[in-house]
Amino acid sequence: MTKLPSDAAERQRALDPSSSFLVQAPAGSGKTELVTDRILSLLAIVEQPEQVLAITFTRKAAGEMRNRVIEKLMSGLEPQPDESHKVQSWQMAQKVLARNTEKEWHLLEYPSRLRIMTFDSLCSGLVRTMPWSSQTGGSLEISDAYKRQYREAAFLTLRQIDKSPELQAVLSRLNVDLGHLETSLVQMLEIREQWQEALSKPGETLLTMVQSLAHFVIKQLQQVADNLPLGFNSDYLPALATWAQEWSVLDCLKDVDVEPLVAEVDDLPRWQAVAESLLTNTNTIRKSLNIRNGVPAGAPFKKPLMDFLKNTSFSEEFVEALIVVKSLPTELLTQEQAELYQNLTHVLTMALENLHQVYIADGAVDFTEVALSALNGLGSADNPADLLLALDARVQHLLVDEFQDTSQTQIDLLALLTSGWQPSDGRTVFLVGDPMQSIYRFRKAEVGLFIKVAKEQRLNHVSLEVLKLRENFRSVEGVVEWNNQIYKESFPATYDAEFGAVPYEHSVSFNGPGDLEAVRHYPFYYSNQDVVGIDSKVEAADAAEEAVVEVVRAALERHQGSEKPVAILVKSRRALGRLNERLLQAKIPVRAVDMFPLSEQPYVIDLLQIIRALTHRYDRVAWLSLYRSPLCGLTLETLHALFGDKEEANIIRQIYNVLSDEKLLQSIGEEQFVRFKHLSEIMLNTSAEQQGLSFTMRVSMIWQQLGGHLLYSKESEKADIEAVFSQLDKLAPYGTPDLEVLEQHIAELYAESVTAGSAVEIMTIHKAKGLQFEEVILYGLHTSANNRGDMLLRLEPYEYELDGESVPGILLSTAQSREHGAAEDSMAILLKEREKKRSLLEEARLLYVATTRPCQRLHLFYLMALTEKEGELQLTKPREAQFFSRIQQSLELNIEQIKAALPHYVSAHAVEVEREQEVAQQRHQTSGSISGQLVNATEQGSFLRFKQKTIAHLQANYLPHRQLSQKLNEAAAAQAGGWEFGSEDEAILGTVAHTWLQMMGSEQLLGWDAERLSEGAHLMRYQLLSGGYPEDGLDDAIFQLQQLLLNSMNHEKLSEILMNPQVQHEWPLHDVNGKLMIMDLVVPHEDYWEVIDFKSSRRREDEQVADFVMRMSKEYLPQLQSYCAYLQALDGKPAKASLFLMEEGLMVEVMT
Repeated sequence: MTKLPSDAAERQRALDPSSSFLVQAPAGSGKTELVTDRILSLLAIVEQPEQVLAITFTRKAAGEMRNRVIEKLMSGLEPQPDESHKVQSWQMAQKVLARNTEKEWHLLEYPSRLRIMTFDSLCSGLVRTMPWSSQTGGSLEISDAYKRQYREAAFLTLRQIDKSPELQAVLSRLNVDLGHLETSLVQMLEIREQWQEALSKPGETLLTMVQSLAHFVIKQLQQVADNLPLGFNSDYLPALATWAQEWSVLDCLKDVDVEPLVAEVDDLPRWQAVAESLLTNTNTIRKSLNIRNGVPAGAPFKKPLMDFLKNTSFSEEFVEALIVVKSLPTELLTQEQAELYQNLTHVLTMALENLHQVYIADGAVDFTEVALSALNGLGSADNPADLLLALDARVQHLLVDEFQDTSQTQIDLLALLTSGWQPSDGRTVFLVGDPMQSIYRFRKAEVGLFIKVAKEQRLNHVSLEVLKLRENFRSVEGVVEWNNQIYKESFPATYDAEFGAVPYEHSVSFNGPGDLEAVRHYPFYYSNQDVVGIDSKVEAADAAEEAVVEVVRAALERHQGSEKPVAILVKSRRALGRLNERLLQAKIPVRAVDMFPLSEQPYVIDLLQIIRALTHRYDRVAWLSLYRSPLCGLTLETLHALFGDKEEANIIRQIYNVLSDEKLLQSIGEEQFVRFKHLSEIMLNTSAEQQGLSFTMRVSMIWQQLGGHLLYSKESEKADIEAVFSQLDKLAPYGTPDLEVLEQHIAELYAESVTAGSAVEIMTIHKAKGLQFEEVILYGLHTSANNRGDMLLRLEPYEYELDGESVPGILLSTAQSREHGAAEDSMAILLKEREKKRSLLEEARLLYVATTRPCQRLHLFYLMALTEKEGELQLTKPREAQFFSRIQQSLELNIEQIKAALPHYVSAHAVEVEREQEVAQQRHQTSGSISGQLVNATEQGSFLRFKQKTIAHLQANYLPHRQLSQKLNEAAAAQAGGWEFGSEDEAILGTVAHTWLQMMGSEQLLGWDAERLSEGAHLMRYQLLSGGYPEDGLDDAIFQLQQLLLNSMNHEKLSEILMNPQVQHEWPLHDVNGKLMIMDLVVPHEDYWEVIDFKSSRRREDEQVADFVMRMSKEYLPQLQSYCAYLQALDGKPAKASLFLMEEGLMVEVMT
């Protein structure tokens, strides 16, 4: 008996040509088969094949769909197949062929009559059809250099700064950073369809935003009120009112026990104070209260507060809503925000106008302009253009594949195309996709649109029947069931269109159980704490790469006859590390798919230098790079001898001068002379140009003459070189190329992998969507996604209910100010957090796409960080953005099992016991001499070594806390001059912060990120505790310390300085009186010195940022003046000084 899929009824229902459907088709469910069968069922009933319009997203997908339909039609010419699952397609093909004959379509002779196309192709066709309606003139082509066009429009906008006070105001907000503003304008032009309509009516948009924000605030407050924990009103509020008498932060809650909280905008400050009382700086429920929070140890109200905090179960919904409330703006719209919005509106409108001027000059536009023009050319549902009426008469059946990837612009287009349809006119819509595979938000896709259509069961006013497929024809049962287990827990429980939350839909495997170990884990443990018997992160990564090589080798052996035996999938190209090189070293055939940018390949770089030198004859860098490249091979010593001390700016004249200087040529040696002369004569020869040869031909001849074809003779290298020549010929068939355009084109190409036969394929997960392999290796599960930067203007559609009706609204934020002392914009932070939530939900879907690619086996590779806390080995909790956080629950990890996998592990406790025994006899002597050690170290001018030595000494010997911290503070303040703190605790925190900054700078920030700081929490705890920091405040101190360091790393200018190898860290210098000065950072510039002093001081209570900056500048002016005077005395160069206020993340230049 023929086995039928569990969803056979749904599949059969989807082929009814008289009904409209939204089909949810998960990975491996045979979606393409269903779509092509649906097309056949429609072709069998229409008058003309053009009445069926099928839309997808890529030319490749459209081509494959068209080929599959033609293949099925061709099969209809053959006898009925034996395979039962092919019979239905064969029968439908027979009906279409009969219709084809009856209506004389000649489909097999003219397959182009099948209207299967991309959204972009559809829009381009519409624009060409009605050019005047679409306001393009009809002559514009699709631009291959759209990013250059954005940059040119941004540049033209910045050139208008003298005439635009609005642009000046925006630039001032960005701290007069022209480069940042230009980049931001480019970013905004790329997504202009999301904001240009709103900016065309700025007053109306601001009013809509205020109304939307008011409803948003009320909704969030109601969310908190609806989820208040048991005992909040009866037990917590009375104690909270008393607490508010002691802590000014809670001042507005003094009467909260008699004035109940209400979910209204005006009561927002009190709700925010409640949030402050319950949440820590890291947005977790408080576990302790102390004097810093206005709660003295013996306060009578402390016990009821702590009882409530310890004994109450806080729901996830309550905590999440409370966190949002904490970050809400206290005013719906300030005067400053309104002015900034008006300024941005003006600037972005200027940028739009300049972009259109660029389009006219180039005679080419981007796809966004085509889509917007198409919408404009169609008119509206109420006022349709002739083009829309013509389409309405022609299109009877509409199909959209991969519907989960649609953008708002595409949804608007589909709504227009169906605006004239009536329920009884026989026309149908067929939408198919999988919201669990929506992973293209960076291409403006929003899965919330799919969710909304599915919930409403209609597109525009066309009713849809929702069908859900379950059967998986791709993967063996072991893989399918593992996915069911993982994603049932890690996906959201319910749909949420606002954030794009998609619950997991259970799948059923059509195949057998397969391998007993269909999903295999490969954990590699490491620690950043230098724990005995545990690898470092580098060592663990090296071991993982070796293991992948062996897994790939075995998979290729197992699947020798397969076209797709095995693939390595990574989240990003960065996550691949050195794995590709390791595979090649192991002689394993590799086929990398769009992994290695062509512009980064050394042979392409050499070829581009030839092109630059020919295009711009006086490009000094291009000429010197060529002389240094393998095409010539001059040493650095030779280059310096020939060109290093020459004042001549004209490189061509310099080359001729060198060629005529026999004495100089003899000094470099015969071998170097021959190399120099060979390249020079070839590059300076103009005979090819005089003969009228094309630029591409001239470059090709030079490449051959210099031996490029011999140096780079691999098939893949030759294919890459040919790709460059192809682009060159395309862009400059008659004259010289526009270098910027050429480089942009090449930047979008990837190195070719020419590997015949069976090979391991390497690609990103995004690239693997729609593909399948016998085995899949998912590599780098521990890596995290990159954060998206700030935007000039962020507009987020926000629907809310008013009197039972859905109202379209807008949440809006402007770019954070980069000016010194500027307060944080709570609205910008709020929308960025909402964006982060959407990104994390998409991360889960990206993992689902990856783990549903294999047919037989799934291999999961990841590094796992281990830390020791109080002598116990612990697994570091992965961050939300790491894939590993999604699958950790399936591992059922036991720390004893991990220890068993680490046979050489020795606990820190065991090491300390041994160490204590060794130093026990010296402890008294060591304790007595600590003061002398501190003074000596300082007097010798080795303050850096003193700090490192002291902390190491503390770790080894557990010296008395307060005595040491007092001496540390005194010695530092007396000798370094700048380490003065408001308390002993601040002194200890500042000492440790300076030590970490010095270490980060010495490594030029390589490998330093939030994860590494988080992994260093154990060491920070130890350093603070050893320095005498109070144990009950350690958690807050570690958080503060990590925040100080993150502020430093994330500051654009400071991070650039820390990455500079020329910078002096903790530079000890003696003045004429022999007094030692320790300068935190000294940057030597060509014509001046720059000194930067770190300050970890905190603002006083109620002190504004501007006042804090003024106070610190005034307080440390004498110290910085002495630094500058000393540096200037060294060599006469002027010096300038800045304070870096770590708590605020501000760089403040002090006028010395």
